[in-house]
Amino acid sequence: MIRAASMREAFAEAHRILGPDALILDSRRRGREFEITVALDPELPPDPANPWRQALSFHGIPAHIASAWADQPPDAAVAGSLSFGKLDFDRPLVIAGPPGAGKTMTTVKLATRFVLAGVRPTVINADQNRAGASAQLAALCRILRAEFIDTASKKGGMRRRPASRRPTLIDLPGMDPFDKSEMDDLRSMVEEVSGVAALVMPAGLDAADSVEIASRFHEAGATALIPTRLDVSRRLGGLVAAAGSVPLQLTEAGTSGRVSDALETVTPAFLVRRLLDAGRVQEPVANAA
Repeated sequence: MIRAASMREAFAEAHRILGPDALILDSRRRGREFEITVALDPELPPDPANPWRQALSFHGIPAHIASAWADQPPDAAVAGSLSFGKLDFDRPLVIAGPPGAGKTMTTVKLATRFVLAGVRPTVINADQNRAGASAQLAALCRILRAEFIDTASKKGGMRRRPASRRPTLIDLPGMDPFDKSEMDDLRSMVEEVSGVAALVMPAGLDAADSVEIASRFHEAGATALIPTRLDVSRRLGGLVAAAGSVPLQLTEAGTSGRVSDALETVTPAFLVRRLLDAGRVQEPVANAA
């Protein structure tokens, strides 16, 4: 167990003591300090005769999770360890994440769902960092006939808006989870719009990186997790590590880079299917004569 003045310092100390393979088992705030529980476990050996164990090894599931799951039925193991839920659209949904995570695509997919259901959402662009972000989102909203508001050049624009009964989606710029000022900005924004934040994070990241990123966004107010790029991510150890170490609810997932393809609801069965399908040992293909 390690305590430090900031979460970043605690992670750095863990890696100094145990090396880059240190597993973050838990993280919490203790008054003015941050506390993390770390371990260095041996990997679960692969077992070709057991598809579930083979999948856990293939994905690089952290050892402390894989060991707990290995001898359980897959659905029961996942459902008993991870948290699943639905996105909250009763309040403004602040869509946050690191640069390039797929936040704008996620925003558009959610807006499309509402439009197809006969509900006109409000889409707010708050990204003033990425060139063309506002124009891209505005064009898509015109096609959808969704209300579009650009506050990137209007400081405080979101905060002055009256409450709306429409679903409101706020697309933020990419944020550096290791920059305290940016995480403070996220926390303040969520509070000022009386919203709820969802972390959009690519599924194929390194497990330790995923846990650190998820921890920092959670500390800044994120309560839900939307993994993306599941169409191009074969190994999901980072996703499982983040969901198993940080109290974020798995909600929906991006499984395609096409705007027309909706987000998919993440359930234990969905995740187990993804783990088993990608983790199956492929038979070698014989070379053509």
